[in-house]
Amino acid sequence: MNTMSETEIIQAAPPAPLPNRSAVGWIAWFSLREMARRRRLVSLGLINLLPVLAVLMVRIWLPDKGLTAHLQLMGLSHDMFIPFLIPVVAMAVGASAIGEQIEEGTIVYTWTRPVRRSAIYLGRLLAAQGVATVLLSLSLAMCFLVMVAGNLGVISWEFLKLYLQTFLIIGLGAFAYTALFALMGTVFKKPVLPAILFAFGYEKLVAGIPARVQELSLQFHLQNLVSRPEVVPGDIPGVLATLLNQARPRDPVPSWQSVLVLVVVAALTTVLGMQLLQHKEIEK
Repeated sequence: MNTMSETEIIQAAPPAPLPNRSAVGWIAWFSLREMARRRRLVSLGLINLLPVLAVLMVRIWLPDKGLTAHLQLMGLSHDMFIPFLIPVVAMAVGASAIGEQIEEGTIVYTWTRPVRRSAIYLGRLLAAQGVATVLLSLSLAMCFLVMVAGNLGVISWEFLKLYLQTFLIIGLGAFAYTALFALMGTVFKKPVLPAILFAFGYEKLVAGIPARVQELSLQFHLQNLVSRPEVVPGDIPGVLATLLNQARPRDPVPSWQSVLVLVVVAALTTVLGMQLLQHKEIEK
């Protein structure tokens, strides 16, 4: 009767996958180190200086125009961070989180490890979401420093509360957009073009329609969470939008509903992305 030794049994049996929590943490850590070495982070860092330069220009050239720090922060959140910076940063790190490895074929080296594909997807996504959130938060923190430097009188509880709220909105937006773009990186072989069309085509078009259709965009729900400075529309589209809103008034969307939409979008796209990667085949 032939019997196999314990060593032979261990060698014959495939290694058991790592526990999901450990695997996700391991993948996320090494993905962060990989992303930190990417040259695109330098470009993203420079782009995130735009709101800092805007605040600096206001302090230097427009100190007596009534643009308080509170108004500046609302304007930056509503008109720069949400419609531009969050999608750009999320696209740069999210679309490449999975898509780049699939396109280059290097993801197969990770598949040879005793790690479930769902853990690979979630680990790389969390790393991308973390990078996006940190970059955007650093930009907002630098804006704060420029606003209060030599002008500590602007600091009030309302101002600090608005800043904390803005940090949370930026984090929520970064997580939602990055999850969506990571899904695109899993679905499309060249995800950059679909991501650009979504962020600066579909989102801009839908978010600008003054009707319930607006609620079909992530940009609307993010902007719904921050107050917009009251201004008189000076262009034709702005006037038309104001007239249409007055002609067809609607109840405002509750903040909790916008938060729920963003969380659901992030969760659903993450689950769908993990499922798609589970059955993904690399074309040779």
